[in-house]
Parts: sequence; C-alpha cells; structure tokens
Amino acid sequence: MRRIVLAALAIVAALGLAACSDVDRQQSIVCVAIATAIGPDGRPVTIRSVEPLSGATNAVRVIFTAEGDPRTLFADCAFAGGSFSAGRTDILAVRGFSGRMPEWRLGLLKRWFLEQPGAVQAAVSEAGWAPPRYALLPIALPAWAGYAVQQVVNALNVAAFYVPLALAYALIYGLVGRLNMAFGDFAMIGGFGAVFGVVTAATAHVPSLVTVMLVSLAASVSLTALFGYLTARTVVMPLLARPPRAFIVATVGLGIVVSEGVRIAQGSREIWLQPMLGDQVLIAAGPFPVVVTVMRIVILAMSALAVVWLFAILARSAFGRAWRAVAEDALAARLFGIDVAAVTGVTFILASSLASLSGSILALGYGGTSFSAGLMLGLKALIACLIGGGTPRGALVGALLLAAIETGWAAVFGPGERDIAVLAIITLLFLLRPDGLFGRRAALEEGRPIRLS
Repeated sequence: MRRIVLAALAIVAALGLAACSDVDRQQSIVCVAIATAIGPDGRPVTIRSVEPLSGATNAVRVIFTAEGDPRTLFADCAFAGGSFSAGRTDILAVRGFSGRMPEWRLGLLKRWFLEQPGAVQAAVSEAGWAPPRYALLPIALPAWAGYAVQQVVNALNVAAFYVPLALAYALIYGLVGRLNMAFGDFAMIGGFGAVFGVVTAATAHVPSLVTVMLVSLAASVSLTALFGYLTARTVVMPLLARPPRAFIVATVGLGIVVSEGVRIAQGSREIWLQPMLGDQVLIAAGPFPVVVTVMRIVILAMSALAVVWLFAILARSAFGRAWRAVAEDALAARLFGIDVAAVTGVTFILASSLASLSGSILALGYGGTSFSAGLMLGLKALIACLIGGGTPRGALVGALLLAAIETGWAAVFGPGERDIAVLAIITLLFLLRPDGLFGRRAALEEGRPIRLS
C-alpha cells in the first residue's frame, strides 16, 4: 500500500506541476508571434515576459522591447476559447502599445501571417523566445549520453501504453488459458471514453485540469469495465468449456463488431483533442538536451501506478489469492469453495479497466483516437504478452522489451522498416524460446475442459 500511495502522489505532483503555469502554451506562442509582427518599424524584439491578462479570460499579455526603442511595449491577445475549446488559438482581438488593432488589419494578420505554414514558429524563433521549461535535473551530459537517455525516455513513453494492455491479456490468459482477441478494441473504447470525458468536462467549464483528467479517466474506465463485464457474461463464460478455437473466433468476431459499431456510430474520421500539458520538462542539459512533456510524465505515472496496483492486488488481496488458485487449477479451486465464475468475471472487469487505461493514454498522449486505433495497439500488446510467456510478470517484461526494440531500431536505423525488423526479431525470439521468456510447458493433465456452473 505504501508503494501505491507513493505512486499516487507522483501523479498528483506531476499534475500539480502541469497546472502551475497560468498561461496556455499555444496561446503564448501565438501572442509572441503577434508581438514580433506589431513591433515598431519591424525592428527585432526581445520578449520580457508572457503572462495572463488581468481582468480578462482567455487572454495573454506579452511585454517586449524593440531594438533602438527605449520604451517597454506590450501586446494583448484575446482568444475565442480556453485550453479545451475549439477556439483555443483563434484570435478575437489584439491590442498593442498604439491601441486596439482594427478588424480589417486583424483579418490581414490572420490571413497573411498566422495562417501561413511555419510563420508563427519562425517569428517565435526570431524573437529568441521559447516556452518555459521546468528543470528537473539541470545537469550537462555529453551529446552521446544525452541522446541515449532521450531514447530511454522515448522507450518508456512507448511502453506506457503497451504495458496495461499486455497485462490485460495476461490476466485472462493466465486464468483460463485463452486469448481475448478483442482487447485491442476494448482499448479503443477506453480511448473514446477518455475523449468524451474531456469534452464533457470542457462543456461543463471545469476550471481545474486535475478534475478534467480525473473525469476523463473515470469515463473511460467505467465505460470499458461495464462492456468487459457484459462480454464476460455473454461471450466468455459460455465458451470456457468449449474448444479454444471457438473462443478465439468469438472474440475476433466481437472485436470486429465493436470496431464497426463505433465506426457507424461515430464515423470513420479520427477524433482529435486540443494538445494538453505540452510544457517541456528539462531532464538533463547539454549539447543534446533531454526533454519530456508534462503529459508524458503524467502518462508514465499513470502506467506505473496501474502496474503497482495490479501486482499489489494479485500478491496481497483475497481476490489475488483466488486468482492464483484458479490459474493453477480451476477444478481444485472449486473443490476448495472458490467461485470460479465470480473470479473470472472480476478478472474480466479488471482486465478491461487496464485496457481502457491503455486506450486513454494513447488518446490523451497523442491527441485523438479512431475506430481502428485498437487494431495495431492490440496486436503489439498481444505480442508483448506472448513474449513474456502469458504471465503478468512476463507481460510487463515483454512490453518493456518490445518498446525498447522499437525505439532502439528507430533511433539507429530510422522508422522506415521498424515494424518489419521488430517482427523479425520477435520471430527469432520465439524460435529460441517457444514458450516465451517466463512461460512453462503445460503438464500432461492440464488443459482438460472444466464446466463452470
């Protein structure tokens, strides 16, 4: 429990760090670019500060100076929406040191400057301004060491959404020896739940970013856990006493039904979110600085908390003891009074919640989801589970190994042939270790069908 509390505090600290800035990152960048455009006589400007405009909502003030001009100048930018609104970067009005900008000039500014590809970033670079970074370990590393540490950070970011889904596969496979091929689509449902949670919180004008994240995760987990329970009652339980082929075909069909149902209900276009928590944290300075966004820190903390929470449940709770007993011998567990059907149902709810977390991480981290988002994610998480031998510990190691192989190959050889190389390496691994890294061969008496009643 102490580890769980510490992990929860890490998430709260990360969210608090993210919320410590009162100025939206994207709005700050746009307003700084506008300040460079309205500077006197096109002179180079130096940004002194970027702060929220007092007495106004969704407004930013940039204080700057121009070369050869002794005055302290300013640019006030009013936007159409806040951090979670569609009009987050839409300029409504601009006021500078010479007064409010006329509508016709504001229209020209938008058309010929703000809407031109790369113009805003170029102007910000010319001003020599960068969004603030939160220094974590301000130490200087050599270029090669900084590059290596950055790749480790990137690998952990990739593993953050592989690990929960791989554990979901392992929970079911370790319990009943079957693979639920629809877990990737469960993760997709969780991603949609997270997006709907953010939209709901934004519509309700929730002021706290922490509350928005909690509403998003609650919507995702609740929706997917309910779907997982219904699936366990209607699909899983009736097929446990049947041959494995029937289970695989049924879950593959279930995944197709889910993805096509979402496509019909929500459309085939991807659903995008406004970028959140994009402020950068400087991990280590040097010729190759190691940076990560606040959102990535939150994602890593969420994934780590899920891992610690799951292993604590399996090791120390009554459900964990029942799960291990059923996984070892379901018939003996029934003879000792364990309700195998109840354990299976709770396991499916737990696994579905982990799958929803994986989908939420993908949606919040990359800013959107679609009806097909679960296909590749589910396939790779399944491979990670099988690499580890189908056990929870093995699934964790397999997900970390898969993320390390993907990131390492992309860093050394580029992302072009990454998936081909990763699958080739995994094929070689299975040739050397057919049962996975931590798998064990089934005993002669194992695998007999057990009817649950």
